[in-house]
Amino acid sequence: MEKKTIVAWAEVTPGKEKEFITLAETLIEATRKEEGNISYNLYQSPFTPTSFMFYEEYKDQDAINTHATSAHFKTFAGGVETLLASKLIIKTL
Repeated sequence: MEKKTIVAWAEVTPGKEKEFITLAETLIEATRKEEGNISYNLYQSPFTPTSFMFYEEYKDQDAINTHATSAHFKTFAGGVETLLASKLIIKTL
C-alpha cells in the first residue's frame, strides 16, 4: 500500500467559522465514503477559532485523484473561497 497523507490549513475570515464548518462537514461525510479514503478529519484550533486543519489519509495517489475530481470536493472548493482570510496551505506527505 502506497498510503498518502494530505495536511491542509485554512484560515477563515472571523465570523465565518460556522459557515465553514457546515460546508466542510458535507465534504467530510462524502469523502469518508470514498473507496480509497482511509481517514478524513477536520480540527479547529482551541486557541485561534478561525484556524482549521484537515488531516486526510488515502490508500494511494489514485485515491487522491479520485477525491480531487469528485462532485463534493468541487462543491467545497467552489464555496470555500469566500470564507477564507487567506489561501489554503496544502502539503502532501
